[in-house]
Amino acid sequence: MVMDNNNSQRPRKRITREIARKRQLTALFVIAFLVLLFVILIAKGCSSDKSKDSGKKKTDSGSNTSVVTTTSPADVPAVTTTTVNPETTTAPFVNTSGFKLDRYSVYLNVGESEMPIVKEYPAGSNESHERWSSSDTSVATVDGLGNITALAPGECYVILKSAADETQEVQIKVTVADSGNGTATTTAPAQGQQIY
Repeated sequence: MVMDNNNSQRPRKRITREIARKRQLTALFVIAFLVLLFVILIAKGCSSDKSKDSGKKKTDSGSNTSVVTTTSPADVPAVTTTTVNPETTTAPFVNTSGFKLDRYSVYLNVGESEMPIVKEYPAGSNESHERWSSSDTSVATVDGLGNITALAPGECYVILKSAADETQEVQIKVTVADSGNGTATTTAPAQGQQIY
């Protein structure tokens, strides 16, 4: 028995160009949907990481104003009361640099000086990399060694940066009182430092 090779093969189905285009478009839509789904999942994962980070360090920069409007009968005018909360709350400073100081706040009277002590430097930095500056030189100045001198009542920040790594920075809040009001000089302890 001899078989004919042409008869043993199944005949191929012929598809039209229209069917081929529909299949291509369907494949493209499926691929686009999968890519979109992947992007959404990545974005959702990134946004949940950011919300965890933002919970660590928050400051209240909005105004604390509340408006109360009371309605009354038509013959009596409405009364609007605006209350402003004078206290604005800010989160305490959190040192995220490699610098460790003996204090992060300094309270001085006009004319007094104080020098915070650097207990630890960031990796790759040392005493020769210290760069001191004042955010308001009319309130307090600082020299190259970190000696803070109070000039006028007010508040400012003394900033210590590392010349070896500009991202390493720590702030010291300086509060200067008028020396005529009898305020004593006190120094706030560093975070985690015990008071004896």
